[in-house]
Amino acid sequence: MSTDELPSWRETTAKQSIMRFVEAVTDHDSPDFVPERDRIAVFDNDGTLWTEQPAYAQLVFALDRAAELGHPTSLEELHAGGMSALMKLVALTHAGINTDEFDAACRSWLASARHPRFGRPYPAMVYQPMLELLGLLDRRGFSCWIFSGGGTDFMRAWAGDVYGLPPHRVIGSVGATDFRVGDDGPELVKSATVQVVDDGPQKPSSIHRHVGQRPILAAGNTDGDLAMLQWAAASPCRTLQLVVHHTDGDREYAYDRDPILGSGTGQILAAAEHKWTVIDMAADWATIYPDV
Repeated sequence: MSTDELPSWRETTAKQSIMRFVEAVTDHDSPDFVPERDRIAVFDNDGTLWTEQPAYAQLVFALDRAAELGHPTSLEELHAGGMSALMKLVALTHAGINTDEFDAACRSWLASARHPRFGRPYPAMVYQPMLELLGLLDRRGFSCWIFSGGGTDFMRAWAGDVYGLPPHRVIGSVGATDFRVGDDGPELVKSATVQVVDDGPQKPSSIHRHVGQRPILAAGNTDGDLAMLQWAAASPCRTLQLVVHHTDGDREYAYDRDPILGSGTGQILAAAEHKWTVIDMAADWATIYPDV
């Protein structure tokens, strides 16, 4: 690898760990060589591939949509109402329309909404260093997947354009859909029933269900991703676990707990102290966001 394939990464231990791993598992002469069919990489989304503060983008979408539907709701009301208030918001804003209509609503919102602090479109709140990592892995024969607590349908509305991943590799929390034949033909209508919350121990189960094999690279940022990284680390192949640590309050945010679910970082960072690679955003990334 003669050219710098991760130009937004500083020359630190984190970048070196990534490059050594990629070289080892893709070199046919390496004792750690892994065939392409087994080069599976899995990523959390919120806080790992794009900014999740001060609130998840999907939650902001839901709040804006609720206001459009005549039911304005604030973050403060959600915090006070807890999970019950959140489920009511999801039912109001995500249910009762077909999947094509929901996709159109997501795309319309993404085209106009702006992050409250940075004034950037939400798809531009992705991390440039992680985009470079996804590109590097793709060029080296990896199959990259997203396993996130965010909604599958919401992520699929933009992830293909931003990350270059096909829809079937973008997996998140899932709501029920009902098949019916409407005026325009067969359709799937979204309901208020949440079938899967893709977080914590559910992530390895989702990986098994959708991929069918254990990954050799996993990346996350909170304890909600711990089980996914543990699952990958148990592979008999050489593995790499990446923990994105939010330490840059000037260029992004500095925090150790996610904004809504409340997952901390104590467990995932404790595990990382011994054998996992911690990405210190302030120290390891020369650039945070792509040019827009």
